[in-house]
Amino acid sequence: MNKSTILPDGNLHKIKQSLLSFGIVTIIATTAHTVSAACTYQIDNEWSNGFVASIVVKNDTGAAVNNWSVNWQYANNRVTNSWNANVSGSNPYTATNMSWNGSFAAGQSVSFGFQGTKNGNTAERPQINGTLCSAAPVSSVASSSPVSSVRSSSSVALVSSSRISSSVALSSSSRVASSLAASSVPTGARNAITVRALGTTATESITLSVGGTEVQSWTLSTVMTNYTVETALVGDVVVTFANDDGGNADVRIDYVNVNGVTRQAELQTENTGAWGNNRCGGGAPSEWLHCEGYINFGSVTGEPRSSSSVASSSSSSSSSGGTGAGSAGCGAPAKLTNGRRTISVNGLNREYVLDIPSNYNQNNPYKLVFGWHWRGGSANDVVGQGYYGMKSLSNNSAIFVAPDRAPGTDGWTNENGRDIAFLQSMLTQLKSSLCIDESRIFSTGWSYGGMMSFAVGRELPSTFRAIAPVSGAFLTPHVDSGSATAAWIAHGTSDTVVSHSSGSQARDAYLRANGCSNTTVPVQPSPCVEYQNCSSGKPVVWCSFNGGHTQPSFYSSGAWNFFNRF
Repeated sequence: MNKSTILPDGNLHKIKQSLLSFGIVTIIATTAHTVSAACTYQIDNEWSNGFVASIVVKNDTGAAVNNWSVNWQYANNRVTNSWNANVSGSNPYTATNMSWNGSFAAGQSVSFGFQGTKNGNTAERPQINGTLCSAAPVSSVASSSPVSSVRSSSSVALVSSSRISSSVALSSSSRVASSLAASSVPTGARNAITVRALGTTATESITLSVGGTEVQSWTLSTVMTNYTVETALVGDVVVTFANDDGGNADVRIDYVNVNGVTRQAELQTENTGAWGNNRCGGGAPSEWLHCEGYINFGSVTGEPRSSSSVASSSSSSSSSGGTGAGSAGCGAPAKLTNGRRTISVNGLNREYVLDIPSNYNQNNPYKLVFGWHWRGGSANDVVGQGYYGMKSLSNNSAIFVAPDRAPGTDGWTNENGRDIAFLQSMLTQLKSSLCIDESRIFSTGWSYGGMMSFAVGRELPSTFRAIAPVSGAFLTPHVDSGSATAAWIAHGTSDTVVSHSSGSQARDAYLRANGCSNTTVPVQPSPCVEYQNCSSGKPVVWCSFNGGHTQPSFYSSGAWNFFNRF
């Protein structure tokens, strides 16, 4: 967000800098940084037979870089697909930059990701080397996963072990010195910490500190992304923004998750980077860091410092996405259990299958994913496919629902609106009975399930953050709201059951509603492309693949990674 929208006064930058000259800037000045490794290997997700990992490449050369490459090799693991880099080889592997991420300035970073198989072994953490890599350590990371699944004391990459001075005087908070000097003595226990954030210009960087010791720094993407690390340090968890350009650079912190417990940024009262009342650190608590500053999320071993509940049952919902707003069911024991459920909708009994994470936490708002079955199929079929393969990728971060078609029908006919009414009844029940993140509700399905997802996205855009229909079309009746919804769409070029052209027509409706241009850029997984200039937060990805009326091999990872953008 441009700060001129907050305070049109042209002296804003001067005001902020004068306020910060003896504040958070002093923290940065008194921190003795050590040089970080230029390349870091991270495990982002891990399950029984597979994993998702990423490599962060940082430019520590002191000059702009135009091209880069990274090499690595496994003993038993193998890469199956990748994104944001050109990956070649069949072990060892070589990754080179795409056309759009090859050039970046000194101090900046780029990252790319990939999915692989473990062949019955644990996810390996190989040594990596390349044009910018030097003695690169690895970081054991598992987004939204139990601590037990990411334990490896030798694999945590610490950017800096320097302590932030406890004598720093900050005018914006009388408690800062003591909170930043809190104990950072390793306990031997491993704590998994995830920061969910975005930057507005792709130049912003944030630093995570625990107990006054820096743990990790990241250069932010312009879409909401999870940044995860593991540490044995204890003390206050602090996220700092320190490279404000005085103009357009801003950071939005959605939340910090500590060992499975989510702490919302807007609930934390100690925020020196918020802009309000014509000063940095003023105004109400906020997700935004418009100034150089930090948010204190409280102790790593306790609850947030905020007097507000982390996931209050009175939390307001948000249809714009990215707020992590908890539903009415948050903060109380689950009122529903796994398995087949029956619900009466306008006098008709309807059924669905519910799948709740095994480590369900009543204070953690979960993603909610609806998986719609194909023509003649059933909820059990979707369950048997692992909710189109996404459950294994979710790492207990989502609640899944597989609805059943109305008796006497072959699919989602939505006669007199009864399937949409069924959906709305399920939503009401689920949000009141479980802790649902109301800003991250998604819909996916193949064939008739894709048609239902198309309909859901057009009729309920304020409820559904994104959809991922495969081999679908506009054949399920619906009321078109005219509003935008993020969409990931796949369709086979030789589909003789639901024509490729009918899938293209449905795609075009989303392009119009989302205000996208006709320009596309290739994205992973291949052969997908993303349309440009869409409304903010409402991207459209189109995956036209060689095949008939079938589910492409990249369906699970492609759609799940798209959902994880929000």
